[in-house]
Amino acid sequence: MTRPNAFMSTNALIDALWDDDPPRTAREQVMNCLGIVRRAIASSCPGEVSLDRVRDGCVLGIEAERIDHVVFSRLCAEAESAKALGRTQASLGLYERALALWRGGVYDGLDVPSLASYAAALEEQRAIAAEECFALAIATGNGSGVIPRLLRHVGEHPLRERGVALLMVALHHDGRTHDAHAVYARLVHRLGEALAVGPGHEVRRTLAAILDDTGPEPVAGAKALSGTGTGARS
Repeated sequence: MTRPNAFMSTNALIDALWDDDPPRTAREQVMNCLGIVRRAIASSCPGEVSLDRVRDGCVLGIEAERIDHVVFSRLCAEAESAKALGRTQASLGLYERALALWRGGVYDGLDVPSLASYAAALEEQRAIAAEECFALAIATGNGSGVIPRLLRHVGEHPLRERGVALLMVALHHDGRTHDAHAVYARLVHRLGEALAVGPGHEVRRTLAAILDDTGPEPVAGAKALSGTGTGARS
């Protein structure tokens, strides 16, 4: 499913499943599993999805738009384009639709080392999309409404500085400045323990603005934060 409509050799499947230590029956096991999957496809979605033998391998034939990660990536790209054109509400809606496709972690329950880097890349894309969504919500005056989701996000990604900065902005504009300070203090502690470093520029700038009681204003703060994805730590 990571490579729809593309040829994958049997050797590539063996390498993906067993890395450098395949059993002697690896080829037979792969062929048996492909047969099971082919029969399942034929009984559940005939004519819509196919798993075809091609030379010494196979091709999963499926309309790409039926695959969640493909749709997710497309919606994120459309959201980014809308944001660049100043269409804030449209961008926010597209990010919301993209994030609504998620129903758990990538490949939960599968212990396949070859999928680890791919899963990590998708999870990173998800985190970036969530932070873009939060920033846009704050920019449109709905920072209070996303605080519960921001709290969960920061709980899942405690070292992502952009998420922390966005949470601080939302809390401050909700009248919870004390909580914003506490969020910053927790980040300082976690960064010191985990990485022996201090917070980056964006989080420190956000704290300084809160201490000065100047904001950042919801729109300006969100726009500034939306450009700091490269500074996030995870």
